[in-house]
Amino acid sequence: MKKTMPSVQYIIDSLCASVTVECVYTIIEALLSEGPIKVPEILPLIQAKDRSLDATSAQKIAEAALSDLAKRGVIQIEGGLVHSRKTV
Repeated sequence: MKKTMPSVQYIIDSLCASVTVECVYTIIEALLSEGPIKVPEILPLIQAKDRSLDATSAQKIAEAALSDLAKRGVIQIEGGLVHSRKTV
């Protein structure tokens, strides 16, 4: 049975108070506007929005957001690189 990824909002609500779904999507959009990205590039930007987040928590938020965007066809993830398909 395939494990389902919790929603982006649930992950954020359970980990921090200063980061919003819109904030995470804006971070991803800004990075993708410069070309393909890797997940580790997103983490320090999420952590900068909420200094209480450790790298593992920021990673969970990034992965949930990327999973959601991929399901919606906004991005494509290949070989560890995240590519934009259209504007986030």
